[in-house]
Amino acid sequence: MNDRNGPGGPELPDFSGGGGSGPAPQLPDFAGRSEGSATPSAPGPDGPRGGGRKGLWLAAGLGGAGCVTVLIIVLALVLSQTFFGPDPEEPSTGAGTTSTQEDPESDRPSEYVPTEEETDEAEGEITMAEQPTVECTILENSPSTEQVAGAVRGGGLEFTAVDGWDVGTDWSGSSAYQVDAHWAHQAVENGWYSTSSVAAVEWPQEEGGYPGAKETARAIFQCGVSREDVQAIYGSPAELVDYREESTTIDGHPAWVVSADVQLADAAMFHTTDAWRLVVIVVDAPAGPAVFHGGAAVGHEQQVADLEVMVESLRVL
Repeated sequence: MNDRNGPGGPELPDFSGGGGSGPAPQLPDFAGRSEGSATPSAPGPDGPRGGGRKGLWLAAGLGGAGCVTVLIIVLALVLSQTFFGPDPEEPSTGAGTTSTQEDPESDRPSEYVPTEEETDEAEGEITMAEQPTVECTILENSPSTEQVAGAVRGGGLEFTAVDGWDVGTDWSGSSAYQVDAHWAHQAVENGWYSTSSVAAVEWPQEEGGYPGAKETARAIFQCGVSREDVQAIYGSPAELVDYREESTTIDGHPAWVVSADVQLADAAMFHTTDAWRLVVIVVDAPAGPAVFHGGAAVGHEQQVADLEVMVESLRVL
């Protein structure tokens, strides 16, 4: 940046002949003025061979020669720039110029930048959870299935009790339309737990009765992530990554599965996970509809693997 208040930059010499502190430079006087004389000499007819006239011709000759010399120099400069100057196609590398030479690295492939669609695919497709279209009724739990070592049983289903998960705790109040529920759980952080359960499905007649495995699985999943008392955890609406639902079979019986990684809300303030993997499977079992409702903290790889073991081990009693 230029400092407008500082000293001025270098100035070109003054060739105007005025305005300077001393006399302006002048060409020598060849018109017959003798050195130190104020007026030109006027030689008479008796002068030696017309010396004054010769002096005049000499001055004229010298002046003409000077002009010719200047013209020759100017012409030489023009010719040198026109015929002997740098090749206009040759790049200049002088100070203050930009070279047009190709960058030797220009042929290298540019760094790959994924498109927005590719980034979304890599991170998983996001689906916004629908609000429940049912009452999300929480029933009073009435556990009746006898438990055995190495398994968790309830509602006519069982899954393997995985090492490191505790069993026997009643987590009733966390799932809609379930009775005879039994759980396994494991700590995540700060008093939060991943839980998995099996239970019998009970749908009140005043709400239309059991709507089938597909609608029941959807309703239980939606109630689990969208009802009012969980919105502080999952946000509203909850964001679901890799949401899927499809028909399946459990131990040869028709079933419907709904699953997704449910993103945690920023206000939830978890430190070791940012999503919960939830799986709901409703089975049309011989003794009546039953449900597996499992979860694991994403980022806790062992919990996620344990959840898969539970689902794979699920069977009908």
